Amino acid sequence: MNILRRIVGTVFIAAALGGVIAVERRQPVLSDGASAVLNSSSGFPQVSAGSRISTSWFCPGAAGGDGIDSASVVISNPSDGEITATVSFLTDTAEESKTVVVAARSQLAIDALRGRTVGVVVPIIEIIGSVGTVEQNIVFAAGDVTSQCVSQTSSTWYFADGFTAEGSTERLVLTNPFPESAVANISFTTSEGRRTPANLQGVILAPRTSKSISINEAGAQDESSVALEIQATSGQIIASRIEHYLGGGRLGYSATVGTPTPQSEWWFTSGRTGSSVTEKLVAYNPSDTDAQVTVSFFGVGITNGMPLDQAASAASPSSALTIPAGAVLAIKTDDIADLPKGDHAMVVSSLGNARLVVEHVLSQITGGSSFTAVTNGIPTDLLSTKWRVPSGLANGARNALTILNTTAIEGTITVSAVGPGGEVPLPDLVNIPIGAASVISLDVPLGATDGEVVVTSTVDLAIQRRTTRGHGLVGFGIVGALPVRQK
Repeated sequence: MNILRRIVGTVFIAAALGGVIAVERRQPVLSDGASAVLNSSSGFPQVSAGSRISTSWFCPGAAGGDGIDSASVVISNPSDGEITATVSFLTDTAEESKTVVVAARSQLAIDALRGRTVGVVVPIIEIIGSVGTVEQNIVFAAGDVTSQCVSQTSSTWYFADGFTAEGSTERLVLTNPFPESAVANISFTTSEGRRTPANLQGVILAPRTSKSISINEAGAQDESSVALEIQATSGQIIASRIEHYLGGGRLGYSATVGTPTPQSEWWFTSGRTGSSVTEKLVAYNPSDTDAQVTVSFFGVGITNGMPLDQAASAASPSSALTIPAGAVLAIKTDDIADLPKGDHAMVVSSLGNARLVVEHVLSQITGGSSFTAVTNGIPTDLLSTKWRVPSGLANGARNALTILNTTAIEGTITVSAVGPGGEVPLPDLVNIPIGAASVISLDVPLGATDGEVVVTSTVDLAIQRRTTRGHGLVGFGIVGALPVRQK
């Protein structure tokens, strides 16, 4: 019995109301790579609790050609001794590398672009030992971006929500970090169905290089929905997506590593509905069989996964949404009647053996401007009692952490920061109670020590955080914390 059923039983939101769902169909195609590793959670952002000889971190990369101000990777060392790391910068030509030392209980930011104003640079960090975490930061006038890095390659990668409408641009970045060549096939799905352009089949990735592919120029120009599937037929790779939103209801910038394998449940903690908000969950079914999914919500005014005033006619124990084989389903949460306005957490759960890729898209008009935040979900296998935030949290930030108790048990939470004195609990953030199946948002106290942040709990949690966009811009970005995997 999965975690969702332990929380909410068999009661689900009936999201299949008029105007809520948009389905795009394509011819059914089964991904051999995905079907072979459906139960694996490797390749997702996470921290291993075990000891390793070395740990590699692969970041999404930065596009100098987009005119960004700067890009960096932040290496955090929470231990009592210094750590040594090799930082490699992969491009479509020559590789550059440097060795760095990160002092005990400190962070080190490393310039990723190294003066490049064209092309994409993908940072790879190889740390001696298992201590240390890594994140990527981009400074850009359209909104700063914090991105997760991963520590595992994969032969398959997926993206549910791509966007090229009204001048927006999308880059697919493929990285081969190994000394042998890799070969990849790329397909994409738009409103007109699935396409496998000849020039995106058998793409050769030379050893220790990255390749940037314009999705606009590949035939997906002016599309409001582009799902991507990448299969490495030889070798293993990293796939990331870089997007600049310029219209079509979106504004901002995004850089993220893809989803390596479809999963049966996806958790999101930073949802929001309101009169000026457009929110949707975009689910992609890459298999050759139809999938049924349910969506449940958690937050103020919501109980047992449902709005308190949900009418009997709007939900039933058997309510579920069908995603046809090879289709993309857009669930517009702000169109769901009786869902209270405001912040909430969500879980998307498939029935049976179906596996999906789900992303969360939040756009909001505020202060005379607007912003868009896009984030991957957290798979159930990575729910944890301990989480790390490598680059830390801004002092005094409001609603910086959104935390969901994914169990039916009440628990407590403690938030600590790593500084010169080691790991120290933040003021007023010790043993905070959190109810069963409930979500809370935490502010960062003024004067808190800069450094990596650690969240521990007595129950399994899902944690995402809201980051500032900088430059006096309104809104926020959304990025997950790193679960410490105990299994």
